[in-house]
Amino acid sequence: MKINVCMLLGLRYDPKMRIAPQIGIASYITNFGHDVTWILSSEEIKEFRETTFNDVRVFVVPCRYKKGLLKVVSKILYAFRRMRFVFKNFKKEEYNMIFVRDGIFDGLLALHIKRRYKIPFVFEIVNPLEQSWEIRKIYYSKHKCFWYFVSKIEAYLTMHILHKADLVLPTTKRFKEYLAKKGIERSKMMPYPNGIDMRRFSSAGGEEIRKRYRLEDSNVIIYVGTMEKERYLDVLIHAFSKVREKKENVKLLMVGDGRDKTNLEKLANDLRIRGDVIFTGQVYFDGVPNFIAAADIGVSPVPPLDFYKLSSPIKMFEYMAMGKPVVANEEIPEQEEVIRESGGGILVKFEDESFAEGIIKLLDNPDEAKERGKRGHEWVVKNRSYENMARQVEKKYYELLEGYKNPKEKD
Repeated sequence: MKINVCMLLGLRYDPKMRIAPQIGIASYITNFGHDVTWILSSEEIKEFRETTFNDVRVFVVPCRYKKGLLKVVSKILYAFRRMRFVFKNFKKEEYNMIFVRDGIFDGLLALHIKRRYKIPFVFEIVNPLEQSWEIRKIYYSKHKCFWYFVSKIEAYLTMHILHKADLVLPTTKRFKEYLAKKGIERSKMMPYPNGIDMRRFSSAGGEEIRKRYRLEDSNVIIYVGTMEKERYLDVLIHAFSKVREKKENVKLLMVGDGRDKTNLEKLANDLRIRGDVIFTGQVYFDGVPNFIAAADIGVSPVPPLDFYKLSSPIKMFEYMAMGKPVVANEEIPEQEEVIRESGGGILVKFEDESFAEGIIKLLDNPDEAKERGKRGHEWVVKNRSYENMARQVEKKYYELLEGYKNPKEKD
C-alpha cells in the first residue's frame, strides 16, 4: 500500500530553512516509495507556489502580515486563505493521511479533513500544554490575566485535538505518560524523539570554521541552540569562566541567536572572558555540522523546568553524530537515558561548577573523550538515524490505514 500524506506545517518557507528532525523523519518515507506533501507559508512571496524540498512536494501559501492592529486582520485573512487552499488541494489530490505538527488552527482543520475524507489524522505534539503560559510569564509582564486566558484556551483546544486524533506523537516516553495522565489513550500514542539524518553529517568539516574564527589550535567547546531567557544560559557562561581559570587555550563557540544573546555577551564581558567566547549569530541549518566538526566537546545545558524534562534535545544527538563527546545535565530524562546507554559523554548537574568539572575532565583526558565520542556516534547510527526511525513511522502508518479499511466511524 502506498502512503500519500499531506503535512500541514507552521514553517516559513526558505530554500535553506531548518527542518525539525521529526518532520524530517516523517518525510523520509519518500525514500521508501511513498509520497509526502508539505503545506507551508511565506512572507516573501505574493502568489501561491509549488516547489520541492529534499524529494518532498511543497505548496507555499503567501502570508504577508501588516503592522499594528492590521496584523491581526492580516493573520485572519491568511488563515482563511490557507484553509481555502487546503480544501481545494484535497479535492484534487488523493491523500490517504493528514499530519499536523503542534498547530491548533491546522489541527482543527485536520479534524474536518479527517471526517470529510475518512482518512487518519496524525498529530505531533512538541510542547507540553503549560509551556506557552510559563514562557509568556517571562516575557509579558503586562496583561498577564489576558495571556493566562489565551494560554488556557490554547490548552483546551489542544486537548480536544489530541482526543480526536488517530495517532499522537509526543517527543519522549515521559511526555507520553504526561499525556496519558491527562486522559489521552496510551494505545494511540507513539513516542517520537529527535533523530539524525546522517547524510547531513557525513561530509562535514571544521577547517574553514576554525580559520574563520581564528580558533587555531584551541580546544573548542560548542553550544548549538537558541539563546532565550528561559534557557538560563548564564549557567554555561559562568561554567566556561571557571574552565578558563584552570585551562588556557580554550574557546566557547556559541552557535545561534535569540533574545538573550545581548545579555550573554555582556555577562561574558563582565567576567573578562569575552575574547574567548565567540557568538556566531544565526547559522543556516546546513552549516551546523561544520561548526560541530570544528569543536572538541559539545555541551547540552537544559534547565530542569517541568516542560523541558519532557523534551528530546536535538543538540545532543547532533554532537554525537559528529563523534563529539557530550557534557549534558542529568535532570533531563532523555539526556540521562541516552548518555548512560550510549556512553557518549558525561552527565552533570545543571550548575556552573558541575558543567565546568565535566568539561575539564574531558579536556584532561583526550583519549577518554575520543572514545566517548566514538561510542556516541555508533549509538546514534544504530538507534536514532532517520532510516531506522522512519521505518517505525511507516509501520505505524500502515496500521492506521489498515484500521481505516474498517467501515466503523473514526472521529
